[in-house]
Amino acid sequence: MASLPRGFNDAPSPRVHRPKNAKSEANAAYGMPRLMIPAEAPGKCTTPRCGAKADTLDEDDPALSGWTRVGVYGSREPDRVWCSGLCAVYGVALAELRLTATARSKADAARKAREATDA
Repeated sequence: MASLPRGFNDAPSPRVHRPKNAKSEANAAYGMPRLMIPAEAPGKCTTPRCGAKADTLDEDDPALSGWTRVGVYGSREPDRVWCSGLCAVYGVALAELRLTATARSKADAARKAREATDA
């Protein structure tokens, strides 16, 4: 049986040797580049209007092109717009935490009914 390729994180080929002065194997010459991505804490975005209520913004505004509008049905949290996927995930989590008691009980009842029909 043929083995599947491992992909980008494959072990370096034997012809590529790590330089003697390399501090780690995460070296571009060794085949595994180190990505330097700044990590911001969720909820600390410095982009203007990120997390603003969607009803207060004009959707035709070209500055909002590529932004994500997030809303969770049954949540007390209004729909909001977020500048990136990371910020949008943060917004979804907040909206899910703020589900109303009625929405939560309906969701639990629907899940139990689905489990009963699957069994």
